Amino acid sequence: MTTTLPVIDLSPFAAGAGPSAAADEMARLLDEQCRHTGFLMVANHTVTDAAKQRMLAAMRAFFALPAEQKEAIAIGRSNCHRGYVGIGTETLDDANTMAGDLKETIDTGADHEPDHPEVLAGTPMFGPNQLPTDPEFRAAFDEYRAVAIETAERVMRAMAIALDLPTEHFLSLGEVLHQLRLVHYPRQSDLPPTEGQLGCGAHTDYGQLTVLADDGVGGLQVMRRSGEWIDVTIPADLLVVNLGDLMNIWTNGRWVSNPHRVVNPVDVDRYSMPLFVTPPYWTTIECLPSCLAEGDEPRFAPVQSGPYLLSRFDSTHSYLNPLLEEHNHGLITAYR
Repeated sequence: MTTTLPVIDLSPFAAGAGPSAAADEMARLLDEQCRHTGFLMVANHTVTDAAKQRMLAAMRAFFALPAEQKEAIAIGRSNCHRGYVGIGTETLDDANTMAGDLKETIDTGADHEPDHPEVLAGTPMFGPNQLPTDPEFRAAFDEYRAVAIETAERVMRAMAIALDLPTEHFLSLGEVLHQLRLVHYPRQSDLPPTEGQLGCGAHTDYGQLTVLADDGVGGLQVMRRSGEWIDVTIPADLLVVNLGDLMNIWTNGRWVSNPHRVVNPVDVDRYSMPLFVTPPYWTTIECLPSCLAEGDEPRFAPVQSGPYLLSRFDSTHSYLNPLLEEHNHGLITAYR
């Protein structure tokens, strides 16, 4: 079943826009949808079609390279979770933990210099990117990352208003972690799945929110509260935004971090660019005052943002999990 998600206009949440009736109305609609499925579309964002197309072209060129060239920037060579993740080396479905996902990615973050305080402290997730050496790739990456972050900041302002917080609340907590992931899902005709195997297994995202653009070929599926999977196609001029686990904890379950997955198309490759937005590494995530009724107790124990993120990576990535590494080796070899 295919559905159309509600569309939120982000123009009232541009930097410096100030309070308005339009912002209040869009925040109300966002709150309603975040209570329902945690997925929505956004219009009047900051990702131009030109920036998206340049990023897609750079991705297609990189993922078409021989395996040994891609492995030169393998994520296992990084001490801060940055670089190339090969086919079958991540497993996102908690219910099918041995089915390696049929996708390959480049995982990125901010480029931290050696003198950054968190790099000097040895904090995980802080350090340099591993990116393709092609200067056209780097230019496309820098451009796309900047406009995607600007869109995420608009969404965070809308969230703050919806939760009765100061508009800049989520942007004032410190250095937000922005992890842009560049994903290639090979067509099923080239890489047939085994039973229960998907391009991206059913999972919830981990952080505060995700901003997603793709190439328009479809494959994203979202679970309704009934358990039914629905197909979601992203119109060319819109982006998808969804919530992660930490937003669910922050709002005491008022907002939903919803399961979703990707089914690889049969005869065409799929490319997508999710920007994962996670609160600053040492932020304690606990129930917001506006989400706790008088006399109630928080439903979730407080967690720290960065350590929670790392715990999820440890359970899903082969290079951090010897059990997955051993199991998925045959699939990786077969694809190469």
